[in-house]
Amino acid sequence: MKNEGKSIAAELIKAIGDLYVLKIKKDTEALGVKNAYRPLLAALKEQDGGDQLSLAGRTNIKAPTVSITLRKMEKDGIVDRAVDESDLRRTHVFLTEKGRKLALDTEKCIADVNASFTAGMNKEQKAFFISSLEKIKESLK
Repeated sequence: MKNEGKSIAAELIKAIGDLYVLKIKKDTEALGVKNAYRPLLAALKEQDGGDQLSLAGRTNIKAPTVSITLRKMEKDGIVDRAVDESDLRRTHVFLTEKGRKLALDTEKCIADVNASFTAGMNKEQKAFFISSLEKIKESLK
């Protein structure tokens, strides 16, 4: 990760991103939340009772994958599914009490990991760090 004694920014950013994903996966799995459940939990926490097709659209997960994952989540007691009485082709999904708790715990876990990015930095350092990341992001568009 060195280039003539200097760290290459892109390699550092990738390494940080990889560590971030791994930390989120590890910490949320310790809560009992499988990696595939996270986007659906977040979407249902935001809007409970949506149908499976809208969940697929909101999470950018293919509908068959959503269906399979929801089946597993239902088996784990995280969601309940109910057929729409006015349109039997639609199935609505609701978080159970266990699911709501897991969604809140997951959200807190991710917030804690995000807060660790700037732990130990003062206000000015945090502002510079965020500003630098925003400039990098813009330069890649």
